[in-house]
Amino acid sequence: MNKALPKIKETSEELREMLKNEPQSKRQNRLQALYLIAAKQAKSRGKIAEILGKNRNTISDWMSLYEAGGVEKLLEIYKPSGANPKIGKTVIEEIKAGLGSEKGFRTYKEIHQMVVKKHQIDIRHYWK
Repeated sequence: MNKALPKIKETSEELREMLKNEPQSKRQNRLQALYLIAAKQAKSRGKIAEILGKNRNTISDWMSLYEAGGVEKLLEIYKPSGANPKIGKTVIEEIKAGLGSEKGFRTYKEIHQMVVKKHQIDIRHYWK
């Protein structure tokens, strides 16, 4: 059996305005899903998925987020932090100082060699 769509607290006009002012397409898609419900253009997750070209499970996930925390929660887009940088701030500052001096570095290879030899940081670069 299909789960009922959540009751949308915002009006279709409010959602339309939010859509106009939202620069991120991922967030626009989520707002559009709410707009379709508020404007009574879609009566099921499947219809929203069809209109937006998304998977029905994705729409269900969005609706669960909305039910849990409203628009604010729905618009939180997970962004992984990524790997920690291998080269720390002190090494970066040393490279910048070298680039700013007359002796400086002439090539990227010289910078690479300094980082590997002086700071024992294993960074790979393939020279052609």
